[in-house]
Amino acid sequence: MQIKNINKRNIWVILGVVLFVLQPLILPSKAGDFSQPWYFADISRNILGNALILLFFGINYFYLIPKLLFTKKYLEYGLCMFFGLLAVVMLPRSIFPQPFGPPPMMGPPPHMQQEGFFSHLQLVFSEVDHLVFLFIGMVFFSTFWFERMRNERIEREKLKAELSHLKMQIHPHFLFNTLNSIYASAIKKEDKTSEMVLVLSDFMRYLLQDSYQNQVLLEREVSYIENYVRLQTSRLRETVTISFTQNGDFSGLLISPLILFTFVENAFKYGVNPDQHSEIIIDISQENGILDFHCFNRIVNSENTESSNIGLKNTKERLSIFYPQKHNLDIQQDQQTFVVHLKIHLV
Repeated sequence: MQIKNINKRNIWVILGVVLFVLQPLILPSKAGDFSQPWYFADISRNILGNALILLFFGINYFYLIPKLLFTKKYLEYGLCMFFGLLAVVMLPRSIFPQPFGPPPMMGPPPHMQQEGFFSHLQLVFSEVDHLVFLFIGMVFFSTFWFERMRNERIEREKLKAELSHLKMQIHPHFLFNTLNSIYASAIKKEDKTSEMVLVLSDFMRYLLQDSYQNQVLLEREVSYIENYVRLQTSRLRETVTISFTQNGDFSGLLISPLILFTFVENAFKYGVNPDQHSEIIIDISQENGILDFHCFNRIVNSENTESSNIGLKNTKERLSIFYPQKHNLDIQQDQQTFVVHLKIHLV
């Protein structure tokens, strides 16, 4: 599915490039007969000019901006812009010069032309080649787009670092408690020991391998959460009531890894106290490509809330980057309960 999305994006990019280059032919600025030399030269110049602007967009985006503009080499960058503009304006006129013969009628009819300042202003604009405006627009757009992509890359790297930090937090704390529980079960020679070893093995395999991808199968993510709940349940007392349900078909859908896990981990971190009645309810469902996640817990442990706030902030940032306008997160909290309701449009 990820490959299909990339192919569709490439198709749209190619289509946009073709339409931009052929825009003078598809939407000509003035009517004319293509067999006429002046009309053929005019269209050819505009097509070549658009192609040169696209070429310079790539040069500016991939080389000039990162190598010159963002390294504060403003003089070199300005000179490149100047010579680039000269190439875009002069090269098409050199290759397709205006042929001899009567030129096409330009501007409004004589009886509609105005005298004075406005007629002079109209003449100035009519003489300025539209390629100059397209070139200037290209420079501003490529700079804006580069800055936007740069900020997104920085944000993604920041999130990767925070996600790695989250994984390192899971390793020692959770693994130590789970191994102790399995060890106690093995001493008692309980039948669930071998099953718990397999569940822990699958849990760690996902954490160390699959979760480093940009996207994972939704069914693997749900299975990971299920394994976590099973491992936690195996070591908790009867004072803790845990409900985990899943509904719908999760196959074939992709999701950003561990984006639900922070809420589940917080539910066990702050919703479990052996000396109090604790309750955790987790429900995950999927219908028509919409993931519906619901997590409820009673607050029975309010220590170390700072790390919880960091984890929630990280998850909110990841949601805003990977699912912009495609998710709805509602968190309700009071003195006794913490409720999370999250919907994500995965398709």
